[in-house]
Amino acid sequence: MWSGVAAVFLVGTVQADERLVEVGAAKVDVTPGHPVVLAGYGGRRTELEGIDTRLWARAMVIGNEDPVAIVVIDNCGVPAALKARLAQSLSGEGIIPERLVVAATHTHNAPSLVGYARVLWAGRMTPEQKERMARYTEFALGKMAQAVRMALQNRQPMRLSWGQGRADFGGNRRIMTDSQWRGFGFQRDAPVDHSLPVLAAKDRDGRVRVLWANYACHCTTVGGRNHVSGDWAGYANDAMEEAFPSATALMTIGCGADIGPQPSGNLQIAEGHGRAIGGEVQRLLGDGMSELGGAPVVAGTTVQLPLVDPKPRAYWEELKAKGGFDGQLGLAMLKRLDAGKGIPSHVPYPVTSWQFGKDLAMVFLPGEVVVDYSVRLNRELAWSRLWITAWANGMPGYIPSRRVLAEGGYEADFSQVYYEQPGRYKPEVEEVVVGAVHRVVGKKFAAPGDQKPAPFHRAPSGEDATLGKLSEWAVAPGSGEDVARAKVLAKHLRTARPAIRKIDIGTGENTMWHNLAGDFVERVFIRQEKRGAEVGWESKVRKKGMERRVLCFSGGVGWSTQPKTGGFSLVMDGEERLRFDVTNDLSRWSSNDDSVELFYLPTWKSNLDTGGFFFLVLGDQVAAGGGPVTFSVRSVGEGSKRWFAIDSKQEVARLLPRLMEALKPLHP
Repeated sequence: MWSGVAAVFLVGTVQADERLVEVGAAKVDVTPGHPVVLAGYGGRRTELEGIDTRLWARAMVIGNEDPVAIVVIDNCGVPAALKARLAQSLSGEGIIPERLVVAATHTHNAPSLVGYARVLWAGRMTPEQKERMARYTEFALGKMAQAVRMALQNRQPMRLSWGQGRADFGGNRRIMTDSQWRGFGFQRDAPVDHSLPVLAAKDRDGRVRVLWANYACHCTTVGGRNHVSGDWAGYANDAMEEAFPSATALMTIGCGADIGPQPSGNLQIAEGHGRAIGGEVQRLLGDGMSELGGAPVVAGTTVQLPLVDPKPRAYWEELKAKGGFDGQLGLAMLKRLDAGKGIPSHVPYPVTSWQFGKDLAMVFLPGEVVVDYSVRLNRELAWSRLWITAWANGMPGYIPSRRVLAEGGYEADFSQVYYEQPGRYKPEVEEVVVGAVHRVVGKKFAAPGDQKPAPFHRAPSGEDATLGKLSEWAVAPGSGEDVARAKVLAKHLRTARPAIRKIDIGTGENTMWHNLAGDFVERVFIRQEKRGAEVGWESKVRKKGMERRVLCFSGGVGWSTQPKTGGFSLVMDGEERLRFDVTNDLSRWSSNDDSVELFYLPTWKSNLDTGGFFFLVLGDQVAAGGGPVTFSVRSVGEGSKRWFAIDSKQEVARLLPRLMEALKPLHP
């Protein structure tokens, strides 16, 4: 039976007592100087439209006679063929291919390189655009080689150390329903890897000269904006170099193929994520680092990842006729058949490790590797001595786990089209990859019998973070008007009760979106696209008493950049009571006679949408006898995608005490 195993190579030695080692680093600007298409998003149609931040190739070299080198480029990915060309150009510098790692930050706002995700731009480029992409590719290769050569020249005796920190902004993006993939979003209860391993090199005077950090998260904070930027990884490098001005920083990406930045949406958020990395690196260098001795030993193997059995020619002819991305994949496979090459049944996959004695094993994996590999390897190996970098030494596409293949979805299936792979992987792909990692790191990095689980694989509670921020806001809620409104709401909160007994979906739609804590949950939406769109619910109201009756429910409003219309109306027992609209701030609306008030307290925000708590305040003359009351929210306008939503699962009864505690500074 085929095992998918090739020979393991071992290169280099290290003396246990050697503490000073030759280390050099350099960075070279690789920002495009001419129009070129960007990688990352299939919806783009034109070449870049602007430059938000500069792009860089950053290199680090360790060792003297037989150095190892890594070069990291701000790019979506570097194909294996380009890595081979770079290694060839550096062969005269004493760096053999096995000792060279070529990695990418996976920013989705950098030029596409020749050979990367070939189907993404196939059939959509003019000859001139193809020439400009090829020209940029040659430029980037030259600059990466230049960065490595400069790093070689900059070598000096240094001390290496490393530590493991934590950053929390990566969230699992695979939204699941009934154990099947439903789309992209934020699935808080799914696995993540929040570890932040950091390598530092200090010169004889104790100055930090090199910083290298690694974090498992997509570089997609900015989204499909057709501008050049390094996204959060670029800002992380800036933050590290700002904190340590004598240092050159490198940022690589871990097993984050199914992990996205939370929140996301613009450059300011990306910068915030980068600064979070920089701040944690600065903290680690204070007292969280352990010294390493000497240059690393290098080990590697190449395995074959099994694809599903090849399909016949008729299948590819049918796929070609579909057009679009599928059609381009069909065309590519037909060209292979016409050339007598056959349809691939396996994907070559080189796995490399750098081992610093028994103190640290770095593992380098090609492609977009899902987080399950980190979770499993941190269980089977000594996670406190393990570092895993993906997007390194090739870009065959996504590397799904057995679980992800069973669940289906983008990472398992359609992403293969972009990367010109003829089909999904077989489930045993996970065993092939994990087995290769075990072989290249060896038994000395096996997990000890008493190893505790790695503390990095569960996202922290969104509610805890949200309510913590709300407590900070309650201390200083803003202007005088905001303070007054907040204090009134805090007073009403003392008598608040859950509003919704039963939801009437009406003309609404069930959609997954961010809730009051930023988590993806099912909600019932209506939009201002059509006048009269409506969603309702039934409440039970207490009889009138000394205080106004307050009903609370969770939901949100959003798409604030869409055109304003007449907004939404709040209807009670068939009668319109007030109107309200999309807002990003604590807001209050009231009926003409002030008998009904609506407060909205947003607790989660993006640049377009919010999620939070709604409070209905009923005067004595409204439903004085108590009992069941029907409410609904109705679209007054049309032609706009502005929306209102209520959470399908209401947890207000559980959350109200926590909300009371968070707003304690506002209580009279």
